[in-house]
Amino acid sequence: MGLHSKADLFRVLLSPQMAAVVAGLARLLQPALAFSGSDTGCRGLGPWYLLLGLRLVALFIADGPWSSASPDLACNWTLVEVDIRPFCSALCFNQRFSAPVSSAWGFAFLVALLPVGLMRLIKNGYKHQRNAAANADEGQADTSGVHHTTTARFNMAAGENSPASVATSITNMIPSEPKTSLCCSWRTVAAGLCVMLLLASELCFLWVVVSLQIPSVSETTFLCSPGSQTCPKALECVLAGQADKKMALWTLALTALVNMAACLAYLVLKLGKVFRCQKRQ
Repeated sequence: MGLHSKADLFRVLLSPQMAAVVAGLARLLQPALAFSGSDTGCRGLGPWYLLLGLRLVALFIADGPWSSASPDLACNWTLVEVDIRPFCSALCFNQRFSAPVSSAWGFAFLVALLPVGLMRLIKNGYKHQRNAAANADEGQADTSGVHHTTTARFNMAAGENSPASVATSITNMIPSEPKTSLCCSWRTVAAGLCVMLLLASELCFLWVVVSLQIPSVSETTFLCSPGSQTCPKALECVLAGQADKKMALWTLALTALVNMAACLAYLVLKLGKVFRCQKRQ
């Protein structure tokens, strides 16, 4: 690596954009790194935050080769005036990349954030509901214990100190355990729907990348028909840095496959858990 390449690398690593990306990754991956900590609020959502962090890293990697896609387009400008070359080049670029590229990546990331955010809201609502129910059960148990203690003392004072009555009083003083939750609650169904939404969005994103974007950089050269009177009828064009651009697209496709595999694994494990719970009942 030459001196200029090293200088460019250090300039990128020390740029404000890199600092902003690193700070954003730290905030995003903080819940995923809390598995071994004392905070259990994000324990069930840690893997999803980790997958979002991987997608964000892949987006940052892909932005490098694709940030200069339009200037990287070069055509054979034989017998073409210099003044109309930018116009014809823009027409060829729009014709070659008719489908959105980087904006499609951002839209897919926002769509992936939606089900993960909904799962976080569902988990927070369940946590508050469980804490409120636990507080109510403790208050009811304390009140019931005081009542049964008073009753037992009254019975013993009245002479009703038989072993059966004493055992009944002691049993009544013990708070009853909460009932077991249903095997398939509304929270389980809502979380499953969110995961299915994430699976569908990742499947669509994978189709866009593999079917629309990767073929646009697969050919070494391509013929362009600008369709304008000022431009030639046909131009032979090439896109520089095709290997880097193709690798960036395959990286995004790999993250989509990982997310889909995680969604399928979650659904299979959840269905197996529900079936085992129903068999026990």
